[in-house]
Amino acid sequence: MIAPSNLYGASVDALGDFLPQFGIHTDFVKHINDLAEVESKIGPDTRAIFAETVANPSTEILDIEPLSQLAHEHGIALIVDNTAPTPYLLRPIEFGADIVVHSTTKGITGHGNAIGGAVIDGGHLDWVNGRFPQFTTRQQVISDDRNGEWHSFAERYGNEAFIKRIRIKYLRTFGAVASPFNAYLSLIGLETLPQRVSQQVASAQRIAEHLNRAAHVMKVNYSGLGYTPQYELVGKYFPRGVGQILSFLVDGSADNVHRIIDGATVFSYVPNIGDARSLIVDPARITHREVPLDARIAAGVGDNLIRLSIGLENVDDLIADLDQAIANAY
Repeated sequence: MIAPSNLYGASVDALGDFLPQFGIHTDFVKHINDLAEVESKIGPDTRAIFAETVANPSTEILDIEPLSQLAHEHGIALIVDNTAPTPYLLRPIEFGADIVVHSTTKGITGHGNAIGGAVIDGGHLDWVNGRFPQFTTRQQVISDDRNGEWHSFAERYGNEAFIKRIRIKYLRTFGAVASPFNAYLSLIGLETLPQRVSQQVASAQRIAEHLNRAAHVMKVNYSGLGYTPQYELVGKYFPRGVGQILSFLVDGSADNVHRIIDGATVFSYVPNIGDARSLIVDPARITHREVPLDARIAAGVGDNLIRLSIGLENVDDLIADLDQAIANAY
């Protein structure tokens, strides 16, 4: 696969350390929207490009359409993680993505109380183009050998071959099935997705603008700010807003970061995102702790970075909490 280096820390660890144990290797690129850089990594063994639609914690936006065109020119899949914005803010398949994955634990459920995930197949990739023999090889599990009937996933399911293989082979084998109660909680959370996310986005925008003028704040990472180089992509893909995640770089040392986090009283020190509660973490120690130092630096995750996930509290209370925590940390 090909993937950017600025992914969520656990994803970097999975792609760089865990999956290679099973023969799945990843070439990392610095700029996923640089089509020339991405294309230079595509080889005969490449099967997919993987990226986050909104990078965590930099909030860099994936330019889906040209990347999907590049992937399809080479007969490979574009897989995107749409956890951060949720389907309320972005539906990637409409822009050419082939497969979308979500951690439903985050914004979709919205309360940090249920573990779950989702895989969505757009149903339009050509799985019989020669790069994916697992879909054209006959499989016992979907065949009837007593009657001499043998099928491949592509033969039997057509454009549903991928999602059927996920359900029949991998869901059963790996056991990645939500419990009934977790599924119930996720469905309840889904009912309020538009109301929650719209308020969180509005609050995140105000907080990002406020931090951009705050003392001791050197940089704010939030692509929804009008001066960012990616602002045109915001208009194209995110007319409702980029999301509830933002990060900011402070001056001083890691000790100042710890004092800010310890001094916050409305924000909770929890590494989840998309929660009804507002959350604050230092990514270098928490979400990206398993990422090597050089990769963390390349992704902009230094010791002085703080990430916020904005919840449903009153935005003025959140701003006041950040102001007092920052002021008392120096």
